[in-house]
Amino acid sequence: MKAVLQFLCISSVAFSAVASDYAVDAYVIDQRDPKYQIALEHLSNAGRSLRLAQDELKKAEASHPLPGLDLVRMLSQVRPVEETINVILRPEQKRLKYQELTPDGQFFTTPLRHGD
Repeated sequence: MKAVLQFLCISSVAFSAVASDYAVDAYVIDQRDPKYQIALEHLSNAGRSLRLAQDELKKAEASHPLPGLDLVRMLSQVRPVEETINVILRPEQKRLKYQELTPDGQFFTTPLRHGD
């Protein structure tokens, strides 16, 4: 019994040391952290705003040719930012998609016994 308690104490100390190493590492992300979730929400809003900005620029160019409006140059500056945002957001969107799977109504209405 005493050996088991010593093992548990040693393993808990080792686990806390490993956890503190992960906390210091900048490349390990805790997805449950509220700050991380808020940052992803802002990043998602920024991506949506960039798509809207691109659409509005195209509409402005299509409506009337404006002198000094270089649409190609402006869109070429926006695309790398949008691609970078998508690289960060796509894995998170995929994770959330598979995390929140719910059974359909057929799952609950299936009879448990034959004849019900």
